[in-house]
Amino acid sequence: MAFRQIHDRHRIGFCGRSLCRGYTLIEVLLTGTIVLIAMTGILTTQMVGIKITQNAYHRTQATTLAYQMTDYLRANCSALSDYVSLSLCRSGNRAANDKRNCTIDDASDISADITTVVDDDLRAWWTAIDGSGLPKWYATIVQAADTGLVYVVVQWDDTHSIEGSVNPDELEESNTSCLGTAIPAPMEEVCLTTLPCAL
Repeated sequence: MAFRQIHDRHRIGFCGRSLCRGYTLIEVLLTGTIVLIAMTGILTTQMVGIKITQNAYHRTQATTLAYQMTDYLRANCSALSDYVSLSLCRSGNRAANDKRNCTIDDASDISADITTVVDDDLRAWWTAIDGSGLPKWYATIVQAADTGLVYVVVQWDDTHSIEGSVNPDELEESNTSCLGTAIPAPMEEVCLTTLPCAL
């Protein structure tokens, strides 16, 4: 009997009122709020990371494609004039405010009267850009009359990086290309310059 009383005293002393009560509704709500705020921050960071990764992927794709054309130009510099002043796109995949001229909007549009190598290069480049996944892409090759520099430009729509519910088709032309011309926002670009026949 004495042992049981001592045991009961220890048990009661170990579990006093302040230690054995349950959680109140206020404590549960406060904990839930803290967890919600923390999760919101984590999800926001995750979304920003996804946008940055997607932009980096598109820029890497565009850079690779621009270098592909500069390699074509160096390999066939004697026919440089057949490459320049051409612009490529997919007409059914352009922003509504993109009114720029597009010389080739399908691989089958490549002129049959230019040299075979140029024809093959342009067709391969158009197919590579179209298959790269760049959204609403536009590409052009321009030669500066004063310096002879050749600009190889690959552009794409970077709508995913815009915060809020902005309709990119309603944006004004606000970005400037390396060519000095206005391009529809939110287009991004990779611009390479080369002197293909100087090597």
